Amino acid sequence: MAIEVNWTRDSGVLVAKPVGRVYSSDYLDWQSELESGISPDDKKLVVDFEQVPYLSSAGLRILLITAKRFTGPDHAFCVCALTRPVRKVLAASGFDALVSVYESAEEAIAAIG
Repeated sequence: MAIEVNWTRDSGVLVAKPVGRVYSSDYLDWQSELESGISPDDKKLVVDFEQVPYLSSAGLRILLITAKRFTGPDHAFCVCALTRPVRKVLAASGFDALVSVYESAEEAIAAIG
């Protein structure tokens, strides 16, 4: 199954809701899907992993590249609703120490909105 990303906005925060597995072989699709929903005016992004059962290290790299776009004044980036496998990948890589992790999209939006 190819990864797809559904997009919403809530209180000025862009929310990406990926659906599917992110394998090393399709990390470019993951990158393209993420980039397609982000406009130059977006300053706050939440990535909701509730429907992502697997994230490869290559997929994690794309997430890091995306997070860097949201640094600076009035910018924010966070992830939420991590599935157990995704949580393990983020913890093993130390990525969870670099970005804020929340239990739900609502909690994330309230924190950065």
